[in-house]
Amino acid sequence: MIKRENLRSEYAKYIVVLMSGMVMAQVVSYLFSPIVTRLYTPEEMGELGLFLRIVGVGAALATLRYEPSLPILKTDSHSFRIYLFALRTAVITTLISCAAIFVPIIWSGDLTTIWFYVLLPIALLGTAMYNIGTNWSVRIKNYRAISYSKITNSLFSGGFKVLFGWMQMGYLGLIISSVVGVVLANVWFLRDYFGARRKFKIRSNSPRNYVLAKEYKEFPTVTLPHALMDLSRELLMAVLILELFSKEDLGLFEHSSRMLRIPLVFAGLVIGQVFYQHCAEKVNNGEDIVPLITRTVRTLFLLSILPFAALFFFGEDLFAFVFGEDWRSSGFYAEVLVLMTLLSFITSPIASIPMIVRKQKEFFKLALLGSINMILAIVVPRLVFEADMITTLWTLNIAHSIYLVFLMTRIFKFARDAKAENRKE
Repeated sequence: MIKRENLRSEYAKYIVVLMSGMVMAQVVSYLFSPIVTRLYTPEEMGELGLFLRIVGVGAALATLRYEPSLPILKTDSHSFRIYLFALRTAVITTLISCAAIFVPIIWSGDLTTIWFYVLLPIALLGTAMYNIGTNWSVRIKNYRAISYSKITNSLFSGGFKVLFGWMQMGYLGLIISSVVGVVLANVWFLRDYFGARRKFKIRSNSPRNYVLAKEYKEFPTVTLPHALMDLSRELLMAVLILELFSKEDLGLFEHSSRMLRIPLVFAGLVIGQVFYQHCAEKVNNGEDIVPLITRTVRTLFLLSILPFAALFFFGEDLFAFVFGEDWRSSGFYAEVLVLMTLLSFITSPIASIPMIVRKQKEFFKLALLGSINMILAIVVPRLVFEADMITTLWTLNIAHSIYLVFLMTRIFKFARDAKAENRKE
């Protein structure tokens, strides 16, 4: 009984540490947002969204998606070997991308476009290192480093966006600010990295690193395609909105998505990271994780009722008041997408369960179904029925909400199956 109470106390402590850092980071972002949205246009925000989605795809490729394995490997030394392997592949991928961007740079005569391509490899490496460092901090339970890194990212990214907006640098100022923020956020992970190198004395090119990476090949062969599919879906959705509607619609959609993603970040990076590590420990010890999943879902649902209800009824006016009249339509987009965002908020942390119980292949099929569902929800209304942006978003909201309910039931089934398998063993 004492042991269980201690575990709950420890679990709660980690959530509080991460939550405090996340809240401060979001406060900083909120303080900058009303200024930033008055210095940049929806079209410029759309350019930033496109850049960040390209970087997201590149960062997943760069690490071969090995970083989620760091918290769940059974020994710290094995985990750090995968850390080094992922970091090495990220550096190699960045060097390849540096060579690849010379082609569009040569053909482009626009200095702003040239900087767009030059910044891609820097953002790619910074994001890849950030993802690896975050998962290593989860492994060693250094949640303070994660909190400080997020605050640093928000502070410098927001500050430079205001500065460059005042200098009228356009979307290039947004991109540079985002790159600076993610690069500086990595500073908080350096101490743990060098400490681990001194402790384990493992070379980055050690043959055992490659042997261990091969043992966990399901991450590049199953988890990577899954991540690429999710990220490519987001990129494709941005391109489709740009082509089927307008750059302004993309910017408004991108802003509403980013604001709606704030509670998802809270669920995924605060509760989700602690939940992920805690569930991994339970599975490794042969314990039942269904009660923990149930408790997490119930807690998230209760937390979500009031804020999402307020957003549904007052989103348009709130966006206009906080971000300016130019962003009123973005608030209306947020109202339309409330239901799917609420369900995403609830399912975000527990979406790690299939990876923990080694059901990546089954989960990949479910994710593929979800991606196809979202793309069709955008394409069909516009091309077949000539629907406007609002009707298209309503279709997306309903279709994706139905999918998320189905996904939640499947995740609970994976957890129950894992419980039954543990009993057999």
